[in-house]
Amino acid sequence: MTDEIPTGARRHVSLMVLPLAVIAIGIIASVLVPYGYPMKWLTVTTPLDELGPFHAIHAGAAIVAVSIVVANRRGRPPGIVATIAALLAILVATFMTAWAVKVFSEGNYWTHTLVFTTPVAVALVIAFNALRMPGWDRMLWLLGALSIAALPFSCPLIPGMFNVFSGGLVYFVADLTLLALFVRGLRSS
Repeated sequence: MTDEIPTGARRHVSLMVLPLAVIAIGIIASVLVPYGYPMKWLTVTTPLDELGPFHAIHAGAAIVAVSIVVANRRGRPPGIVATIAALLAILVATFMTAWAVKVFSEGNYWTHTLVFTTPVAVALVIAFNALRMPGWDRMLWLLGALSIAALPFSCPLIPGMFNVFSGGLVYFVADLTLLALFVRGLRSS
């Protein structure tokens, strides 16, 4: 199934490669993170001495970005490897956010609990709906679910998640770009 004319989904998925690459590079790049009052800048590098579950988000972003580029060059939609990598990254992000929700609820932080429960539910619903779609539309919806699932890691409410897990403001901009391209892709599909 080749597309002679790029569909809205294909075009927007192709545009998502750059933000995915930024997220993937965030695993090895040092980033500047604001902290304290008065605000200072701290250089943070993701620790790679022990592999943690959050590394799956960065690795999944890298695999999906490469798969999209390869699929685009071949003129076919991304295959099973990209789908599995995206699903794994979505599941890891939702699991880690659900773990944070559990900690918040035990500490009676109900505002945090409610705010962080929403991306978990929405991302899983979008991911399961994506699996029923064909080709480029499936990848568009999976990347939309990934951007929503990974959104809590760009939230400065939790300094540990914001600084160490995500890469701070650079990750925040890349994730919001993914989300904006997803919404824009939905409107043009």
